[in-house]
Amino acid sequence: MSDQPSMSDQPSRISDAKPPRAPRRPGAKRIKFAVPPGLTGQPRPSRLLRLEQELQEAKARLDAMTRLAYLDEMSGLANRRAFDDELRRTIDRATRYAMPAVVAVFDIDQFKAINDRYGHRAGDAVIVAVAQCLRTHVRASDFVARTGGDEFAVILSNIDLEDAGQKVEALRQAFGRIEYHFAAEPVQVSVSAGLSAIEAGFGRCPLHEADLAMYRQKRASRTIYTLG
Repeated sequence: MSDQPSMSDQPSRISDAKPPRAPRRPGAKRIKFAVPPGLTGQPRPSRLLRLEQELQEAKARLDAMTRLAYLDEMSGLANRRAFDDELRRTIDRATRYAMPAVVAVFDIDQFKAINDRYGHRAGDAVIVAVAQCLRTHVRASDFVARTGGDEFAVILSNIDLEDAGQKVEALRQAFGRIEYHFAAEPVQVSVSAGLSAIEAGFGRCPLHEADLAMYRQKRASRTIYTLG
């Protein structure tokens, strides 16, 4: 017998050589495909930066639109829509956790007379002055809004009706100290106020009840307010 190993005993080897290309048919043309830049691996850095900038600008526009939807432009306070949303949340907290709160409504006295005598510019200035006075004298936890032409509302949180009455009286006196002059003539500012407690299970709207209390004050006197 031969000492040479047979072909079947030799280990098989895998060739790294590329398979031969199929012969090109006579007259055939080679076709090259162009792949868009965005599909070849990672996008270009400049394109990523541009997309991020556009997203940030779109978010900024959306945030600005949301703020405007809930902001009273003249006074800089929250508007009626924002107030209604906050009132619903406050009623929910009062129902769930028995957290006391009060709605206070303020209406500028003789506002039409101010507009008629001094003009709408003076009336606008009085609205701005009242808004600034409210911002200065309420707590950070309270919610202030302009709910109508010459009407403002405040949600006083974590307070009972008696203490809220003292707070509102102090606010009413602060309004009386507003010094505003139009054409070198002093403009007297005073407000009427009404209150209503926000209580769990209270079937009526606290804002409506505070409005009724405020109008009772207007009919009775402009110096004594009635608690709702």
